[in-house]
Amino acid sequence: MMSVINISIVQIALPDMSDEFGSDANAIGWVVTGFLATQATLLPIAGRAGDLYGRYRVFVIGLAVLVAGSVLCALAWNTQSIIVFRIIQGIGAATMAPTAFSTVAELFRPRERGAAMGLVVSAISVAPVISLLLAGVLVAAFGWRAVFWFTPVMGAVVLVGVALVLHEAPRRATDTRFDLPGAGLLGAGLFALLLFLSRGEAWGWTSPASGAFLLLATAAIAAFVSWEQRAAQPMIDLSLFRLRSLTTANLASFAGAGTLFGVLLAFPFYLSGSLAFGPLAIALATVPVALAYTIVSPLAGRMVNRVGFDRLAMSGYAVAAIGAVWLGATAEERSIALLSPGVVLLGAGLALATTPITTLAISEVPPERMGVASAFPNISRYVGGALGAALLGAVLTASVPGALDGEASTTLVSRAGVAEGFSRASYVSVVFLALAFVAAQRMPRSTNR
Repeated sequence: MMSVINISIVQIALPDMSDEFGSDANAIGWVVTGFLATQATLLPIAGRAGDLYGRYRVFVIGLAVLVAGSVLCALAWNTQSIIVFRIIQGIGAATMAPTAFSTVAELFRPRERGAAMGLVVSAISVAPVISLLLAGVLVAAFGWRAVFWFTPVMGAVVLVGVALVLHEAPRRATDTRFDLPGAGLLGAGLFALLLFLSRGEAWGWTSPASGAFLLLATAAIAAFVSWEQRAAQPMIDLSLFRLRSLTTANLASFAGAGTLFGVLLAFPFYLSGSLAFGPLAIALATVPVALAYTIVSPLAGRMVNRVGFDRLAMSGYAVAAIGAVWLGATAEERSIALLSPGVVLLGAGLALATTPITTLAISEVPPERMGVASAFPNISRYVGGALGAALLGAVLTASVPGALDGEASTTLVSRAGVAEGFSRASYVSVVFLALAFVAAQRMPRSTNR
């Protein structure tokens, strides 16, 4: 939850941060990109480190790095310094998700795991809305630096809770050698791929920079696969991908995140550019998504053993598709009352699907590989989300150039154009949901573990 909060809480602070440092939108965007790319890149590395050296230990070290990075961000003196400090935050945040999911899988029996995972998914999903509301209050009252002082306070609370509740499980790995070449190749590949997807539109998709990062990503990932097939102690056991539970859950996670991240990126710009909503009103308008996740995720966790992984995920993606079509059909009416049912359906559907695929992804993985395997769904979400955000953002800006920079929201013509762009983006998001539905069809109904 802390890692998710540190993604979204900064969004409200970016305009004031940009004004103080005199940065343009492209430069200040690295405050978000640096954190996300670093976190996603290090997820499997942190997960494997937890398998080898203890998840509790890796979590506590990561929490300390995240808190230290937050303090440095609060003290930043220019754009370059805060980008570096956000990267430090991303290093710490990378330990959170794989540790959380693998710990749940280890602590709970298979029949209880779905309900427990539903609560985790619910907490993670409500975090962005809570952080947006909190950031709005903190920035208005104390300025943008206040959002970074929140993390040390919350970190102290989390550390106390972890010390009281968790303990280090016995290590199951017999060989604790870390695969440094594999980690380096995978890290380089993921970092280059995420930079290509998240910055490609700003650079130009056919620009030399975009081409170079895409080439680097392709070469590094290909070299990683080749190395892992020969390594004595590979960072990622590639035979894990023979598990249908793991591969189908990750494909569904990738495609579903394309809709979630893409629509969540476009929705605030629609509210601002077409309905002239302010930051707090935008945060409140996204509350239905968080409420849907909060209510539906735990219910989905309890239902998964009775209904089956595949049926529950397919039902969720079908409901989400209805919500996306609703948004597309009503966006140009420019009425939040008309849009709200679509927002609720989209959030409820994705929540219904997220819990079973998160539980399924690691259901058949050996305990000694649980940490690194639990990083896969998160990597899939980041890559799919980056692709969805880039594609749906391009659809939105095609209707009104400058929509994502806040430069096209002052006239009735441009407001109508933003509404039209969001309508088209919502329809395009259905393609991602259709791909996720196909992946869900291939999921097993249940597993042997």
